[in-house]
Amino acid sequence: MKDRVKIFMFSDALGYEIVQRYHFMMEELPVRLPVRTQFGYSSTCVPTILTGEPPTKHGHFSFFYRPKDAKSPFSIFRRLHPFLHPSAVFDNHRIRHRVSLWMQHRLHYTGYFNLYRVPYACLPFFDYCEKQDIFAPHGLAPVKNLRDVLTESGVPFHISNWHLTDDQNISEAKRLLEEERTEFFFIYTAGLDGMLHFHVHESEVVKKHLEAFSSKVRSLLETARAHFRQVDFCIFSDHGMTPLKGETDIKSRIEALPLKFGRDYIAAYDSTMLRVWFLDPNARKPVMDAVSDAPGHWLSAEEKAVLHVDFADCSYGDEIFLLDPGIQLVPSDMGNKPIPGMHGFSPDDRDSMACILSVHELTDHPREIADFFRLMKQAAFELKAAEG
Repeated sequence: MKDRVKIFMFSDALGYEIVQRYHFMMEELPVRLPVRTQFGYSSTCVPTILTGEPPTKHGHFSFFYRPKDAKSPFSIFRRLHPFLHPSAVFDNHRIRHRVSLWMQHRLHYTGYFNLYRVPYACLPFFDYCEKQDIFAPHGLAPVKNLRDVLTESGVPFHISNWHLTDDQNISEAKRLLEEERTEFFFIYTAGLDGMLHFHVHESEVVKKHLEAFSSKVRSLLETARAHFRQVDFCIFSDHGMTPLKGETDIKSRIEALPLKFGRDYIAAYDSTMLRVWFLDPNARKPVMDAVSDAPGHWLSAEEKAVLHVDFADCSYGDEIFLLDPGIQLVPSDMGNKPIPGMHGFSPDDRDSMACILSVHELTDHPREIADFFRLMKQAAFELKAAEG
């Protein structure tokens, strides 16, 4: 039996409200703290957790952004999009999925990649932020990620393969625990996020999923305690899940203006926000006025700074219109229909709050999800010091 192991389990979308409402693992994980999420989606939150840095440092916010030099990896669609009609055929989910796979292979991207519902004709105006596997060595260079720091520490570690299922990642962690050669674990699970997007309103479905997940976590803990004298274990999340309260069509408002996409403006229609670049300064006022009475607000410069999305080069938008919690933008570049649950609202939204649950009391309480990186880095240093 080995002396000590530190296990950090990441559970996508395990929000504090969900944890409290369903009393998730209250006995096993008595330390339960709300943690402020990072404004944005998982494309923002996970890099923040893996580096401890804000989006303005690690460079990831929403997947699609405006390239600085106006050169897009999707320029091929300038020639292809006229042939990708009728939309009923080529905008089919399965066809778009195949197009995404083809583009990912063509561009040699190793990170998570999906074209979603971004119109083919609009793609040449965008770049994509997650070109590399953000969990891989130097995956968020020039900023160091968790793997870089753990490698430098010299502590035997394991980081789950995000391509695998929750069951596969938990099984692999249990196998390594039984071997007693790994001292630091980062276990990736994302099944809860997918379930909550479509069933957050259905309490029995959520309860059943959490009970099954709890059983797997308990089994993992039992394995760890059978092979290590001291087990430091915690689960943390990137954000919660906000139930659908309504929808708004901002896209139609803007497209009704006497302006042209790509000449006067560029717009990215995310699920919970609109991001706009003004190619013609005269387009700013009509665009902003067109959506000003929608359920949300334009972020001020001060708000962008507080939310860590005040990118100096405005690569993620000259202006950002954020919808009120629970209101989804429909249609959007993510989909043509609303779904029961979504995240990416204000971090002040109660349902958006992330959490950390722990077996033992934490000496340093994380206040925001960027603090999870510091917590893991400190754990690695403690293991290294114990070896010395």
